[in-house]
Amino acid sequence: MFRPLTAMGAAVAFAASVFTPGAAAAVEDPPPGTVLVEVAVVSGTGCPAGSVAVAVAPDNTAFALSFAGVLAWAGAGSKPSDALKHCQVYLTIHPPQGYTYALRKAEYAGAVHLAKGASGEVTVSNYVQGGSPAPRKRTFVGPVSESWQLSDAPSPVVYAPCSASRPFSLSFALRVNAGTSDTSTTTSFLSLESADDGNARLVHHLAWKRCPGA
Repeated sequence: MFRPLTAMGAAVAFAASVFTPGAAAAVEDPPPGTVLVEVAVVSGTGCPAGSVAVAVAPDNTAFALSFAGVLAWAGAGSKPSDALKHCQVYLTIHPPQGYTYALRKAEYAGAVHLAKGASGEVTVSNYVQGGSPAPRKRTFVGPVSESWQLSDAPSPVVYAPCSASRPFSLSFALRVNAGTSDTSTTTSFLSLESADDGNARLVHHLAWKRCPGA
């Protein structure tokens, strides 16, 4: 489980059960020492300022963001603003001296329940300085009620410049369209959350390499 941090919190270890290594291997072994990840700016209806916590895996192979579960919904009792939840997070990553990083894979998960005639869409994007944002989308059409997963695995990976700090940004949006569903008697929703505790937890797996001359 994660230990709560403030929005400007630095890296802390999180339980090994949270982090599941992916199939691909990093270009080089992760660096020894401390990898510091700071939350610089948070905005959006899906993640109010001060709500985001950050944690780094003990072996420096990943970091995770956690915050209260995000829910977009439409139907009985909803307001128009409930149908779209979005979030933009800007991070500053400080690797040990002589190393830089790339995003190898990001993992998102949640649940979806859509009445007949309703639809939903998840959009995610990750950006490492020096690369280009490449949004990933997944759409759903009702009737459906299931858990979902979405991965972002850039190819090729883009390493951040070898500078004192390396900016990183991520965004996501959940959108539900009631469509032709009966909004007087049915409710449709799309959530970003973890199965264990209902909080959103976004895991980002890293690749590492040494900077020239290091």
